[in-house]
Amino acid sequence: MLVIAGCVALVALGIALVVQRGAGAREDEPHMEWPRYVAVSLGAGLAAGVLAAGAGGRLMMRLLGATSPDVHGLTTQAGEVIGEITLGGTLAFLVFVGLPAGFLSGGVYALVAPLLPSGRARGVALGVLLLVLFATRIDPLRADSIDFLLLEPAWLAVIGFSALALFQGMLVAALAPPPKPVARSRVLIAGRIALAVVLIAALPGFIGATADILSGV
Repeated sequence: MLVIAGCVALVALGIALVVQRGAGAREDEPHMEWPRYVAVSLGAGLAAGVLAAGAGGRLMMRLLGATSPDVHGLTTQAGEVIGEITLGGTLAFLVFVGLPAGFLSGGVYALVAPLLPSGRARGVALGVLLLVLFATRIDPLRADSIDFLLLEPAWLAVIGFSALALFQGMLVAALAPPPKPVARSRVLIAGRIALAVVLIAALPGFIGATADILSGV
């Protein structure tokens, strides 16, 4: 119970940061040099990875374990025993799931934040990118994961992990520095068009993977 309470506390801290700092740093703040901007963005991603993808993902796995009593005692693809939540397993989840997810999201933020809308919409847009581009190709919504053959209901997994991806993006944007503005409007428009094309191209794969999960394939 103490482990679960700790995860709940971490997620609650993340939610509080999104509520308080959801619009991110003020646009009129001095902009950092590129090396520092990238480093701080990665740091924001790692912090968000612990609070959202790490602690939040651990709670989501615990919830799916509770709704799948028939498979208690079996192991997930990550080697965790379904129905059990231990301190060691949770720390490993934070390190080997939360931190890589955070590093990825921080890197994506550093790369595309100048092309995203300002304010709270930036975090939502980043979360959508993380969800559509990476969730079904890396984790946590890979259709070929054996976890979806063991844990149910599938709809709860899809909704829960999708919400976590959006939460991750919003938290990164809340903690990260403001992006440097794009100097020329034409470059900004071209960059946004390119980003939209990438997103649209990835959308069928995301839809297909989630459909496979929901159908039990």
